[in-house]
Amino acid sequence: MQQVIYLEVEDDLPAVRDLLEGAQARRVLLVVPAGSLVFREPINLRVLRRYAANLALDVGLVTRDSRTRRLAKEEGIPVMSSIRRGRRRRWSLGAPRRSSAQHAAAARVDGLRSGQGDVGYGDRAIIWASRVLGVLLFVFLLILIVAIAALAVPQARVTVVPYREIVEVDLRLRADPEAEKASLANLTVPARILEAEVEETGEIATVSKRDAPDAPATGRITFINQAAAPLTIEPGAVVRTATGTTVRFRTVTAATLQAVVGSTAEAEIEALQPGPVGNVDRATITEVETGDLRGRVRVINEQATSGGGVRQVGVVTRADMDRLKGQLLQQLQQRAYVELQNQLGEQEFLPPQSMTTEILAEVYDQFLDAEADVLHLQMRILASGTAVDRANANLLAYEALQERIPGSYQLQSEQPTFELDEENVEMEGRIAVFDVRASAPLVVGVDRGEVRSAVAGLTVEQATQILADTFALSAPPIVEVEPEWIKRWEQLDRVPYLPFRIQVVIVE
Repeated sequence: MQQVIYLEVEDDLPAVRDLLEGAQARRVLLVVPAGSLVFREPINLRVLRRYAANLALDVGLVTRDSRTRRLAKEEGIPVMSSIRRGRRRRWSLGAPRRSSAQHAAAARVDGLRSGQGDVGYGDRAIIWASRVLGVLLFVFLLILIVAIAALAVPQARVTVVPYREIVEVDLRLRADPEAEKASLANLTVPARILEAEVEETGEIATVSKRDAPDAPATGRITFINQAAAPLTIEPGAVVRTATGTTVRFRTVTAATLQAVVGSTAEAEIEALQPGPVGNVDRATITEVETGDLRGRVRVINEQATSGGGVRQVGVVTRADMDRLKGQLLQQLQQRAYVELQNQLGEQEFLPPQSMTTEILAEVYDQFLDAEADVLHLQMRILASGTAVDRANANLLAYEALQERIPGSYQLQSEQPTFELDEENVEMEGRIAVFDVRASAPLVVGVDRGEVRSAVAGLTVEQATQILADTFALSAPPIVEVEPEWIKRWEQLDRVPYLPFRIQVVIVE
């Protein structure tokens, strides 16, 4: 029974071996595709013979590659040009072809093994000496192999967990703008003053209201000519009341009087002062105020004037000014804080408590008690604050942390945990006072070389005990010797003597 196995171009020797191990028949034809390089080297064909011998298989190749066919024949591996021929022929693995030099060397070895000796070596003593030498060499090589195996084959994995603890330090630091460098002795770190000037205009509606004159009163008056000459009165002539509060009016239309004493002409008027004060009764406007008309005409209003009214207007009060100032100042402070934050470095922060403001200018567009529905204010302030560098604070905390590390310990990480309280910052003038905490896990230093030296050549039990007694550990050490089959020999079942065969794992 035969089985045909088709190889892929990218298949290598391990892949061929896996295919042979899964073969279902004793006789296997391997079909080598064009372009495959796996069997173009003699060493690969010798390995193939070894695979076939170990698996008790007869293996043949189906290929048209001339080099592969030549090398396969030299190794005694049957080669067919097609699958059909491979199925029709009877074939099996043969012996590799030997050159004349190889045949001569084999004959010489056979002669020595049979005791006949080689040409020129007929002396019996020499023959026996060669035999003894061969035996001694064999024994030496056997001992050497066993010794090398005892040293090189075993390997050990030692796992230790060093003792660890957490160390913490709390510092109350002062960020001083006048300090030149960080000082752990004085608990001081440098700081710098930031400044920002901002300006803005704000407005609010006034709250208080009062009545204010609105439209002027209007009406009609009658001029009476007192001369025998014609007279034209142009708009703008001023007349007024003669009784009570004096109310002045001006003409808005022209009036023409004929050259007859007592002739009359009407003109429309409006009060010079707006509001209800211009609403006067009939026959109260009797005086002519314009100088060139005095003595020439008389005046009278036959109807009362009307239309003078009032309206509600806002009034600027001190409360309005203070309220607008407070709102605008708060807005400017928020803007200034943002401006100051934009000036911060990568590791800096600005405590809000450190910011102070100074009003450089404030200009209102209305005076106190002025009539206005809206009040405007233009304000400019100078804000300043204390910038604190976290890196300097962390550096001092790290130095304080190192001072608390015992000599037998070492930092597990170069990046301890830092907690800086940025919310509860107290200000002493320009100096910011704050708390910082640093913590880091510390472990007892364990040297891998010392571990290897301590356990080399010991049994697992002895190595475990010596590690527990010698080093400060937080968990029992684990010693593993491989491979598993070496445990059958008590003398070999121990930690290797060679340091490079001992792997030390430190669990932090």
